[in-house]
Amino acid sequence: MLQHPDSAVVVVERAGYPEMLEVFGWLDLDPVVNAYLVALVLRDGLAAPRDEYWVARRHGALAGLVCLGGSSGAVLPVGDDPAALAALAGRVAERLSILPRQFQVIGPRAAVATVVVRLREAGLVPRLELPQAYMAIERGGLPPFERLTELRPARPEDYDLVHRTGAELRAEELEEDPRRADPETYARRVEEECRQGYTYLWLADGALRFRASLSALTADAVQISGVFVPPEHRNRGLAQRGLAELCTRLFARTRAACLFVNEANAPAIAVYLRLGFRPRAPWASTFFDAARDG
Repeated sequence: MLQHPDSAVVVVERAGYPEMLEVFGWLDLDPVVNAYLVALVLRDGLAAPRDEYWVARRHGALAGLVCLGGSSGAVLPVGDDPAALAALAGRVAERLSILPRQFQVIGPRAAVATVVVRLREAGLVPRLELPQAYMAIERGGLPPFERLTELRPARPEDYDLVHRTGAELRAEELEEDPRRADPETYARRVEEECRQGYTYLWLADGALRFRASLSALTADAVQISGVFVPPEHRNRGLAQRGLAELCTRLFARTRAACLFVNEANAPAIAVYLRLGFRPRAPWASTFFDAARDG
């Protein structure tokens, strides 16, 4: 009698540079939803010194993957095989010592839920759990809009503005002020944003009107994060115009733009829908702060 595929043993192993092409090909089955992980693989070749990649195999074929970001604090699971995800979640629980004490689990909702359940069993309680929607738009999908020449990459002299508004954004969305939670790491991240120019700003009369950042960029997709308009300038169409301009520029380099947004943020979702973004996947982000042994 043939063995049912679901009953096959799932094997978990650490992936490195020799598995790079295999992992890339697997992620490339959906290069838009997997944009961030694809960008990591292309950048580091599964060989970043403080990160670990673990894959789950069934009959030798990839069935799931998780990246443990020892430097970033991001745990990124992906896959739709429940047994593979459960096995990878167990490995995450075993490897907590490589993560900073503050870390987050981000990805497709079912994959994140499997990891979070296992971490709860290990005694960790999330600080914050956010159901989200992953949305995307293809090149050519934007409606007509007034171009925005004022949008530009952040520069080193923008440090104070980027530092302050980035903290306001994070406090609003994630209920945490990074200037208090981890000021040194946050300051280094802002310096990098201003030096490398992957955060875009729209200023008028010396004040911020719109900002957004690029968290990943490949030939297939750019992942946009941190879309923010100061509260005093909202409901004036600024986010729609700023994001349309940013996407238009990026479509010269990639074929799709994607982002994820909290399901409770109805105004932001309405903006993205008006621009032509459409839901691609149920998403989730879960944040952990709890102290632990090891």
